[in-house]
Amino acid sequence: MGECELACGSDLNVVNQFKPRDQALRIMSTVIKHRSEVRWTMAELKLLGKVPDSVLAHRIGRTIKEIVEERHRRRIKLVTPPRRWTARETKLLGRHFDEELARRLRRPAHDVARQRIALHIPAFRPHKSKKWTRAEEKILGTAEDKVIALRLGRTRIAVLQHRRILGIPPKPRIFPNGWTAQEDAFLGKISDAEIAKRIHRSVQAVGQHRAKLGIRAIPNPKAKSRPYTPAEDKLLGTLPDDKLAGQLGRTMFAIQARRIAFGIGKFNAQRRSWSEKEISLLGKLPDEEIARRLGRTFDSVKVRRGKLKISKPNLRHRRWTPAEDGLLGKLPDLIVAQRTGHPLGSVSVRRRQLKLNDPSRRPFWAPAEDRRLGTRSDSELARELQRTVSGVKNRRKKLKIPAWTRH
Repeated sequence: MGECELACGSDLNVVNQFKPRDQALRIMSTVIKHRSEVRWTMAELKLLGKVPDSVLAHRIGRTIKEIVEERHRRRIKLVTPPRRWTARETKLLGRHFDEELARRLRRPAHDVARQRIALHIPAFRPHKSKKWTRAEEKILGTAEDKVIALRLGRTRIAVLQHRRILGIPPKPRIFPNGWTAQEDAFLGKISDAEIAKRIHRSVQAVGQHRAKLGIRAIPNPKAKSRPYTPAEDKLLGTLPDDKLAGQLGRTMFAIQARRIAFGIGKFNAQRRSWSEKEISLLGKLPDEEIARRLGRTFDSVKVRRGKLKISKPNLRHRRWTPAEDGLLGKLPDLIVAQRTGHPLGSVSVRRRQLKLNDPSRRPFWAPAEDRRLGTRSDSELARELQRTVSGVKNRRKKLKIPAWTRH
């Protein structure tokens, strides 16, 4: 009995020894569980990615999984120091391609190449480079790099890099169509058009090269955009704009703009006052009809009506006359609209009200035409009936008539 009590007492002592640890674990688990439900503070978010996740988890009392998820959700990378190269990884250098070894070791390709070069380990399949001879180096800089590359059987980049290493300047590029000193001597002495004609270049190219050299242009006497002379300015208003434009070789709008800029009125023959009879027509007829009757321009009629604040005539609600009704059904709707001045939509509506057919539409199929379907080929029937082949074919299929075949 005493031994049993002694054994039980020793077991109780062992249990009592582990009780504080269990209590601490329970408290820690409750704290961690409690922290997972608490929102992240700004101080905690600022530490993400700056210290390892395990250190941060121990510091703020959260789980590593929770910290990793929050860091990934906010797209914050964990800055880690470069991983050391092990002996096993070093033995693989030079036995595989750098890209393949980087994929296997989960390292950047440039890190693998840098480590291999630092250890003086040749590549798995080294690049076969041809050494430069003294004779080849003497050619560098004597011509363009691409010409030397073709001559030596090398790439242009290889020639360019080796020339730069040796400090040899490139040869200036020679343009076959470059400007010569003799051609430059013409600039500023005669017009660009005349120079372009002499040296067989475009006027635009001559103008750009002249502007690049800072040489002022010589006005072309035949150009429409040339500056006005005092003699030309004196002629403004003495003749109609169109006649003066033809005499000076300019456009009528240029003459008109120049005259208006100087405040010079129109020529007397161009100015005609409006009479009471002419004004009474405004707003009653279309502007085009008034301009045709009075011998005026459409713009002058439109401007005069606008100054007098007279609205345009409303032709959409004009009543149909018996003469206009007589044209419906005899001519196509488009021609009737042009002759009567009615909109095309109102013409078609009026024709349907009078129960008239549009002559421009194709006639309906007559019974005699339907009986001929299937007796001959569609193309022959279309030619005889003056219809399209697709129209004959669609009508035959609609009546479920089989196509004609040769026996």
